[in-house]
Amino acid sequence: MLKQWWFWVGVVALILVAFYLAGYLKWYAEGAKYRIQNQVSNQYIASQEAQQAALEAQYKNDPYGGATPEETLRLFIEALEKKDYTLASNYFVPEKRKEELNLLPDAVKSGGVAGIVRAYRTGQVKSTKYAGEEKFEFRLYEPGSTAPFILTIIENPFTNKWLISEL
Repeated sequence: MLKQWWFWVGVVALILVAFYLAGYLKWYAEGAKYRIQNQVSNQYIASQEAQQAALEAQYKNDPYGGATPEETLRLFIEALEKKDYTLASNYFVPEKRKEELNLLPDAVKSGGVAGIVRAYRTGQVKSTKYAGEEKFEFRLYEPGSTAPFILTIIENPFTNKWLISEL
């Protein structure tokens, strides 16, 4: 049997198939880590898209803000004067409302809220429009002070109302 030609052809064929299978299995195993990385990346992208869609829905359904930046500032100050801090926080962009609502009690204790109201009512208010952007900056100076309270107000692109993005 060792002298038959077909035996040796079979042995060579088996060796070639074994090398092919070993190479294929090595390639498949190395690709597994990339498939896992792609799966994790796709999950991350999907979660980011879901967060973006949820935030976009918040902006689209947002009833707060004024028709002009000045109106939003006035409404915000009026809410602070009424001590309606929930309403005041609603004049911020949706993603910052909770954070600002949590910060307002400390701002009341430190006198910051009273300072903003005083600066608006009896001080000096200067506004600047950012060129090429739907963004305004208000600087509120208390009487006799050179340190302003700075508010940045942006336009909600879905409702065309103005919201505070930074304080």
